[in-house]
Amino acid sequence: MCYLSLYSTLFLLIVPVSSALEIQAEGRDKRNMLKFTAAPIFLVLVNLMLVPAVALAQDQASVAGTVQDATEGALPGVVVLVQSPDLLAPRTGVTDSSGNYQVTNLPSGTYSVSFTLDGFGVVQREGIVLQGAFVAEVDATLAVGGVAEAVTVTGAAPLVDVKSTRNQQVLPADRVNVLPGAAGIYTAAQYVPGVVIGGPYGGRPELHGSDALDGLPSIDGVQTGAQLQGRGEWGGGIGGVTNEAIVTEVVFDVASQSAEYATSGMRTNVIPKSGGNTFAGNLFTTGTKSQFQSNNLSPELEEMGFAFAPTDYSFTLNPAYGGPIVQDKVWFYASALTGKSRNFILDQFFDLNEPSTPDGVTADDLRAFNQGSPNQQSIRITWQANQRNKVTFNAMHENTPYTRAMPAGVFGEVSPASAYQGDSPDYLVSTRWTAPLTNSLLLEADFAYQKALINTRPMDHGEARMQISDVASGAVTGSSFQNHHNIDYHHRLNGSLAYVTGSHNFKAGIKYDRNNTSLMYTPPGEIFSGYAFNGWPIGILVGVNGTSRSNINMNCDCGIYAQDSWTTDRLTINGGVRFDWFNNSVPGGTRAEGFFAPALTLDNPIIENVPNWKNINGRFGIAYDLFGDGSTAVKASAGRFVEYHGTGLTQGFNPVNAYALDWRNWTDLNYDGTALDPDGTPQFAEIGPSNNPNFGTGTIQTQLDPDAPRSTNWEYTAGIERQLGPGWSISGMWHRRTFGNMRWTDNLNTSAADWTRAGTWTGPTDSVLPASARGIQVPIYVTDPSLTILSGNDILTGASENWRTWNGFEVIVDGELPRGGFMTGSFTAGTATSNYCQTGISENPNSLRHCNTSTPYRPMGKLSGGLPLPFDTMISGIFQVFPGEEMGATYAIDATDFPGLVNLGDAAGTSVLTVNLIEPGTEFEAYRTQTNFRFSKVVTLSDVRTRIYMDANNIFNKARVTRRNRAYGGGGVANDQFLRVLNIEPGRVLSFGFQMYF
Repeated sequence: MCYLSLYSTLFLLIVPVSSALEIQAEGRDKRNMLKFTAAPIFLVLVNLMLVPAVALAQDQASVAGTVQDATEGALPGVVVLVQSPDLLAPRTGVTDSSGNYQVTNLPSGTYSVSFTLDGFGVVQREGIVLQGAFVAEVDATLAVGGVAEAVTVTGAAPLVDVKSTRNQQVLPADRVNVLPGAAGIYTAAQYVPGVVIGGPYGGRPELHGSDALDGLPSIDGVQTGAQLQGRGEWGGGIGGVTNEAIVTEVVFDVASQSAEYATSGMRTNVIPKSGGNTFAGNLFTTGTKSQFQSNNLSPELEEMGFAFAPTDYSFTLNPAYGGPIVQDKVWFYASALTGKSRNFILDQFFDLNEPSTPDGVTADDLRAFNQGSPNQQSIRITWQANQRNKVTFNAMHENTPYTRAMPAGVFGEVSPASAYQGDSPDYLVSTRWTAPLTNSLLLEADFAYQKALINTRPMDHGEARMQISDVASGAVTGSSFQNHHNIDYHHRLNGSLAYVTGSHNFKAGIKYDRNNTSLMYTPPGEIFSGYAFNGWPIGILVGVNGTSRSNINMNCDCGIYAQDSWTTDRLTINGGVRFDWFNNSVPGGTRAEGFFAPALTLDNPIIENVPNWKNINGRFGIAYDLFGDGSTAVKASAGRFVEYHGTGLTQGFNPVNAYALDWRNWTDLNYDGTALDPDGTPQFAEIGPSNNPNFGTGTIQTQLDPDAPRSTNWEYTAGIERQLGPGWSISGMWHRRTFGNMRWTDNLNTSAADWTRAGTWTGPTDSVLPASARGIQVPIYVTDPSLTILSGNDILTGASENWRTWNGFEVIVDGELPRGGFMTGSFTAGTATSNYCQTGISENPNSLRHCNTSTPYRPMGKLSGGLPLPFDTMISGIFQVFPGEEMGATYAIDATDFPGLVNLGDAAGTSVLTVNLIEPGTEFEAYRTQTNFRFSKVVTLSDVRTRIYMDANNIFNKARVTRRNRAYGGGGVANDQFLRVLNIEPGRVLSFGFQMYF
């Protein structure tokens, strides 16, 4: 019956793929395609729920190996018993005809494994440490004898996974508790070799050339984080608050992910604590004040007017408590967190004449600041219904209200008046059912619901003012355009099937995600932002009346996969295939009349299948036990992955789009520096007409090409892992990633044939520029002066000319130090090449300059660890060496620089061409180092154990530059703020805290 169910599920996995391909080949209506694929998906889901199965939505560890007799003959039928204090009930396995066995789905912990067969003595192996999805190779040789003749075998715990090509890094509980910042869903990533945190996507980690937006954080296997709306769009989500009291370990999938996952970015999974049969609690707290931060401003910066900008104060209080509800049956674990912080902002000062300046600010201290008060509450209930059925339930609430938040300027300085305020209340409930029905069959299914909100608004007294960005200097002034009120309703259902024998680990499964996004956006006066050129107004982006919500439906972000891991002798082959279906739609809606667009009512539904992507991707890997003793593994893998998406992409195809924008010319007739009256009404006489006949109408401005692809990337790895001795291992891996199937927006009203070369512009020779950027020659292309190219006739289509790659290698050493210490060291180096020439080839040849770029190999290194000292003290921390940031110098060319520059063919006829004077990938800031350190002391009083600690971030008080003004100028005028420092790493910060266990 089991095999029949397995094969029937495999058949059902194939049906939707073949059905979709047949329908596409015959060119039938796409609505039929949805109907054909929906039925098999539903049948698979039903089959998975009815058939004995294993579902590893949150992957756990395994023990596997071979049992033989003294003559090296295989022993079938050996009973393998796996036990651990971290396991609710012992698990068993049986060797197959080849003497192989596997016991899967084991939580992290320290295990013992015993081997029993009639006529042979019992062999027991102790001290097997399991973490993440590690597969521990534990072999045994049984001697003839009685069952009572037990032999305990000692030896080094296996550190090399010789069965799987999956590349994971794990921060177990003993490291999470002692390393600074190791408990955060984002900050913990700093301990992963090769990871860079920051860049264009804030705190989201990226490594080995991966796309940070494909890296999905999760808690207990449930996707969280601020990516419910997709790629960079604003959306809420649990996980932004560090709740240290709930964390047992943090698992990172860094490469060679299995067919269970659609995307290839680094996957972070925080494993939460569960209660037990004893009541116990934790109390974590940490805090600092400005008195404990050192000034790292150089004399040069102080002479330029910079003022010391420390963390004014920051503290968190994080209690947790758990225990039995019913002994040996039901347990709970609850936690709460509250915090408050205020951080001064470098080189930002309040203006006492500015209406949005907070109360209490005086001339004695005008430093601008950000201020917030995060909080989180959670409860986890575990029910062990019987020895083979376990159910967990989780509920979490999180909010990060902020009374001031300053956006970071991309190129130049942002005025404190542009700050905004708001909050982001998020709610998450999830449940998981796990049932190891037999030694070979397990069942797991989970469901999660998440409601995430984003609410922002301008600071008080800034509601009737507009924001202005200067394209020449990069400066941003005026009020904030933030006034978002967005909600996401996200549902997720998972199930999977596995059948585990000694030589095979077959698995098949399904994932179903659905999200409904509701958006409301009301910027002051329905003006997104004004734009100036060296202080002179040039244009304005206006919007629609966003008080009525616009909605997008993610109908199905679904995946079906099947994979097998087959071990024969010393070789393990991992193979898998995955079918992904992503389908969104836009429902009907209404929009009230606004200042720039009429009222609108559209029936439901407006548009279906935007997009409607179907992808089949394969995964393959091999792992070879080089010497047959489990000490050395040679590995290689290849796999294709899709990019992550939510509802954000579809918003651009919504006629009721709350974020619809239209470019207009702006002439400041009364020289008041704004296009708004004091009451927030637009000054219509200053705002030019639209060049987009479809703006604000029911006509979709951008169409989606039905053949527009979902971007994909191929990931390749190859390398070797070696156990050096007890507690020590080393690995060397080559990584390559290639991105393709990209998209671009094509304005169908123009093509490359509309452009002619008008001449060459010679750039400035200023000595402040790098030598390679002085006097550069820039070809200028223009359209006919009489040509006005209208917008609103665009199509999102495939960009066959666009691609990018990353190629590099990495060496990692990990080991144990005396007295229970640990250390991890890594060296990573890689080069990136990109080609984004589609726009230049197909539409605007001005975009051809620097469309193909590459960077040299840029190494980075990390060293982290902890060393226990006498008297229950410990030092721990991390030292990192990073390449400096890439440098740029933008220049806005207008008719002052190039008299023939009369028409660049854009929708508004504005003749400004912004270029980068520095070739990308050639000039960089100096290498930077960062050292974060912790000193801790354990104090035990009766049953209360307390770790008291002091963290020292940036212990050497370095002042590395993290951001500069990159706008050189324009229109023949050099920006005197060019290269001015916009941000540096905070000076040395001492923070204090304790972790109490009772």
